[in-house]
Amino acid sequence: MKKSGIIIVLSALLFSSCIVKSLQPFYIKSSLSFNENLIGSWTDNKKGEWTIESLKAKFDQDRKEGMKPSEEDMLAYETYKEGYYIQYIKKEKEAGFIAMPFKVDNQYFLDFIPIEIEDEEINSLAAEHLLKTHSVAKIDVNSKADVVFSWLSEERIQDILNEKKMRIKHESIGPEETLLLTASSEELYAFLKKYLKTNIEDKWKSSDQLKLAKTDAKT
Repeated sequence: MKKSGIIIVLSALLFSSCIVKSLQPFYIKSSLSFNENLIGSWTDNKKGEWTIESLKAKFDQDRKEGMKPSEEDMLAYETYKEGYYIQYIKKEKEAGFIAMPFKVDNQYFLDFIPIEIEDEEINSLAAEHLLKTHSVAKIDVNSKADVVFSWLSEERIQDILNEKKMRIKHESIGPEETLLLTASSEELYAFLKKYLKTNIEDKWKSSDQLKLAKTDAKT
């Protein structure tokens, strides 16, 4: 699998607002749950194009085509083989992600990890200062050809933390004081579980939602 040392700021590609970022994955291993309905090609309501593949299937195909995996590739495969490889294109800008599917109670989520970005303009020294963080989206599969991704909004979570409605380990980093969750995966998973059950208005803001329609659906 091809890799890049450059992080992509997912919210810059998808939304006008920001999504919550974490140092650790939002899932625990026992919560992983693959959903075959996500596999395929999609177009979202903001003219983005998505290709979602089984990471295992992509890895096997790469090997059949003669690509020899490195030791680093094999370690990544063992960690993420239950996930997806996602290619996302918008305005001719392309990015690749590993996305790990998991459930909190009966609700599906995806944990996104950036691995590839086409950007020749970024300064190499600036790139050395960037980290590959995690983001999380609630997944509502309305049908085999209709899916909604709802990302955890930084603005909404910051309000909740400021109002002390919920607690999670975090830091505000950089000149813009970006919210970065620093809790363990177990704590993040428990936070999502509690967040789902809380009676908080606008938990999943429409500005941080994407509606995907399948473009290769069988009729």
